This record gives sequence, C-alpha cells and structure tokens, in this order.
Amino acid sequence: MMVFCRFAVMVFLVMLGVTHAHARTPVSKQMANQYYQTCSSKPVPGMSAQSHQLMCACTASKMMESFSVEDIQAMAKKDDNARFVFNRMLIDVYAPCIEYPAREHYYNTCVNNPETAKFREVPQQLCTCLANEMGGYLKKNAQEVFKGILARNPTAEDPMVALTSDPEFQLFAQRRLVACAQ
Repeated sequence: MMVFCRFAVMVFLVMLGVTHAHARTPVSKQMANQYYQTCSSKPVPGMSAQSHQLMCACTASKMMESFSVEDIQAMAKKDDNARFVFNRMLIDVYAPCIEYPAREHYYNTCVNNPETAKFREVPQQLCTCLANEMGGYLKKNAQEVFKGILARNPTAEDPMVALTSDPEFQLFAQRRLVACAQ
C-alpha cells in the first residue's frame, strides 16, 4: 500500500504544477478529484475494489480538510521536514480512512485462518464480528492509534503494514477476537 501512497502523492504533485509558495494553499476540490482519479485507477494488491474506492474517496476528502499544496510539495524533498509531513499525512489523511482496508484485512485474515474454525461452527460469524470490532474501533480511534504507532516506529511507511505489524495493536486485535469468540 505504501508504494501506492507515495505514487499517488507524487503523481498528484506533478499534476498540481504549482510553484513553491509561502502561504498554505488549500487542496482544492479539483485537486482532490484528480488525486481520487489517480488513486482509484491503481489497484492495490490484497484490497478489494470496493475498499480501495472507499479509501481513495476518503483520503481525497481528508486531503482537502487537513493538507496543503505546500505539504505535498514538502514530502517530495526527502528531508527531515518531509518525514514530519509524511507522518502527519499518516495521522490526518490515512488514519481516518484506514477502517475500510482494516475491516477487510481482519475479516480475510480471520476467515482464511484454519484455527478460526475451532472457535465457532461458522467462522464467518466470528470473522464478521472481528472485522466490525476493528473497523468500528479504528473509525473512532485511528488517529490516536497511529500517533502511538509512530511514537514506537517513527519511520513507518505503509499505513496497513504499520497497523498490522504493530505488536501493541495486534494484541488489541487478539483480545477483540477472543471477545467475539465468547
């Protein structure tokens, strides 16, 4: 997903064709629509088309709310400020939208795990519960979750990899799975 994120932002930056400015230039609706078109045209392995469309639409919207043209330009510089801006993008743009791919990830991981069948006769019920728990939790708390992840791993790149490989968050996911099994 990270390659997708960087590619989409870089293509978006090229499409902007804006020179450096000192003021914060808001990401316009037209720019967000261009970003959405670029984002949605590049499938992400392991993510359904529906989740991908939702993620692209959500991130385009969040870019208009919390990002500027200068932020996007700063990310292209590959300096310390670029890392700071990228981490802010993870928290302010991607985190609020992570519920869609996370819900799908946790469902698919659960339903494809042979151990899941041991908890209930119908694994889909357990996995639907887990997906709903994780999606709902992230919908409300993803920004705080990502602040914690970035505090533990300040050079995280891919939002889904950061989420699914973070030991603290995975412990939370395991507890939710056990709660769903009861």
